[in-house]
Amino acid sequence: MAPGGLLLAHMLAEELSLEVGAKVLDLGCGRGQSSVFLATRYQAQVTSLDLWISAEERSHRAAEAGVGPRVTALQGDVRRGLPIATGSFDAIFCMQAFHCFGAQPWVVTYLASLLKPGGKIGIAQGCFREEPDRLPDLFADTGGWHAEYNKYHSTDWWRRHLSASDKLDAVTAREVPDGDILWEDDILYRCRRADWRPDYLAQCAWLVRHVLHGQLSAPSLTHCIVLATRNNRVGG
Repeated sequence: MAPGGLLLAHMLAEELSLEVGAKVLDLGCGRGQSSVFLATRYQAQVTSLDLWISAEERSHRAAEAGVGPRVTALQGDVRRGLPIATGSFDAIFCMQAFHCFGAQPWVVTYLASLLKPGGKIGIAQGCFREEPDRLPDLFADTGGWHAEYNKYHSTDWWRRHLSASDKLDAVTAREVPDGDILWEDDILYRCRRADWRPDYLAQCAWLVRHVLHGQLSAPSLTHCIVLATRNNRVGG
């Protein structure tokens, strides 16, 4: 449902160093392809959470892939809390969704509390290469799509944001190599699926203009990966 697909999922999973059987929260997982990937590739026990796509659809997808027993699908908003005990997960995996809800410090603190000591949170995220003071007017045109650029930040902004939590240590953040090209690949993929129909090309013209903008001036669209480890300090 966003640039990167399973390539970005693989990058993030490798950064998390998932062990076989790890308990993973797949946060904001869309239609659940990433949950199936984690359950298949790493034999992870995955809690698949999304607000907009039903738990039933994601459970059906996991069953079709043969990993139904390893995927527990929930539907809900993490900002309202989850029916999950603290210290439940070895890892939290969040791809292309953290900007929707994660910019509030208390959300980071809550998510960290769901991790076991030493557990990791990993975020793979569309972002801006530069932290914009003000978005150019060009970015106001999103063809009716909820791009939510107003919630985008730079790689370094996300690093500082997670570092502010007293529950997290070892926070690192880096731009994905060729992170801007993931945007271009997503456009090409969707256009090929639409058989290059003129009406579809017109629909995605806004994103083409945004990608081209970044090749000439700031801000430019790219992707980042942010990692942090749950500490075991008392009160942390």
